[in-house]
Parts: sequence; structure tokens; C-alpha cells
Amino acid sequence: MHETASTPTQPSTDVDTLDHLPDWEQGEKLRQTDKAVTIAGRWRGHDVVVKQLSSAERHWAKRFAHEISAYRAFAATPPPWRTPRLHYAGRRVLIIERLPGASPHTDRYPPLLPEPTVTAMIGALTAFNAWEPPSVPLNMPVTDWIARIRRYTAAGDLPGDVEQSLLEAVASAPLVFGHGDPLASNALLAADRPLIFIDFEFAGMYPSGSDLALLGLWLSRHDVGAEQRCAQIAEAAGTLTGYRAMRVLWLARERRLYQSLFDMVDDREHRQWLDDQAADAITGLRKTVGRS
Repeated sequence: MHETASTPTQPSTDVDTLDHLPDWEQGEKLRQTDKAVTIAGRWRGHDVVVKQLSSAERHWAKRFAHEISAYRAFAATPPPWRTPRLHYAGRRVLIIERLPGASPHTDRYPPLLPEPTVTAMIGALTAFNAWEPPSVPLNMPVTDWIARIRRYTAAGDLPGDVEQSLLEAVASAPLVFGHGDPLASNALLAADRPLIFIDFEFAGMYPSGSDLALLGLWLSRHDVGAEQRCAQIAEAAGTLTGYRAMRVLWLARERRLYQSLFDMVDDREHRQWLDDQAADAITGLRKTVGRS
């Protein structure tokens, strides 16, 4: 039976920090970013992972609440793949079951990963796409892609002559359930167990091919073949146009995200790589749309 934040074992008041969490036995710090800290430990007899929101930004508070809603939805209607059990959820503290395994890598653009790991990541994302979530928020689009395309074009992040192709490709692509953030650091790999993804801040409905396009982007920095495999799988599924369109959009987002970093760090090589990938992705979309 899944345990949710409404069970009798929860603290009587909302816990905002680990310092105020009763019965908490702290273990190793797993990850710390500018938005949250994640720590392993034990809580009331369970091996758990605690995520404490540290950012005061409204965006990350919204994503944190979304992830809590996702775990509650999984508890109410378990999907056909493994998800951590929810133990407690407050406004700024989340406690979930600690599952076995470790991330294949922690870099956004990991070095060349073993072929079985790449295969397992692709397989897990394909399984996500085959699931039909029954309830809010997982059965809702994560963002307004039409508005994003227009915003990116107006800002000069996309050439104007591909705007209509992107609008049509995204509007016509079937919506499927997706993880939305399939970083290698968001995966767990354990011996003799299927690879699973965790961290569902961005989970919801996406244009088909979206997860594969994002995974292919991050892996292709050091593994061109991984992106080619993702594209081939999308083509076999009849979703290549959606895949190509989402690759263009993800690359536009990456360039926007990294712009502030480039202003502080001299990383001409990565900047050039992103620019080249964006140009190739736009060419690929034009070819795909032209023969459809």
C-alpha cells in the first residue's frame, strides 16, 4: 500500500526544513543545487531521500509542488514501472523512498555512457510514452508550446522561416506522457534491476518524441550515435516530425540557458557546438517537413 502525506505517521504541522523534521536521521548528502538539497537518511524506520527546497523563486516552488502532485498521482494509480513511495510532503520538504541504484553520471552532458545504459534509458522513456495517466496534473500539457515557439521566434532564438513548420509540427504531434527532464543524474541504475527515472518536476503530457529528443541532445555531446538511435526510434514510431521539432525547441532552450553562463565562463567550444547543433536541427526539420 502506498503511503501519502495524509497518513497518520505525518508530522502534525508542516515542516519547512530538515532541522524541524522529527525522527530524522541524516545520512549522506546526495546533491545540492541552487534550487534544492537532496539528502539520504532514515525516517521512522524507512530508508528515505529527503529533498528540501532552498530556492525562493516562484518557478521552483511551483515545480516542487508539481513533483509532489506527481508522486501522489503515482500512489493513487501506480504506473507499470517503479516509482518511489511517498512518505511525506510539505511546502518545502519532500520525503520519498530511497530506491537502490546510482545515477549513470551527474553531468548534464555526460561522457560516453555504456551502450546498455543508453539502451536502458531509451527503454524507460519509451515506457513512459506508452502510459496514459488518469489524473491531473500528469494528464495535462506541461507548457504552452505554441506560445513558446512564438516567444522564441520574437526573441530571435529561432529563425522566422521555421516558425510555421514548428507550429504545425507541435500542434499535430500526439501528446504522450513524458518525464520532461531525462538527465543521466535523474536516472537510477542498479545491478539486475531495470533502470528507472526519478525527479518528476516536469512530468506531464508532451508532443511525441519530446523525451527522446532531449535525451539525444544531452547524450550527443559525446555520443553522436545515441542521438541517431533516438531519431531512428522516433522514425520507426511515426513521430519523426515531432522529434525534429522538439529537438529544435530544446536546443533553443539550451542556448538561452547557457547564455548567462557564457557571459561568465569562457566556453567557446560548447557555445559553438550548441550553435552547430541548432543549425543542423533546423536543417533536419526542414527536410522532414519537406517530405511529409
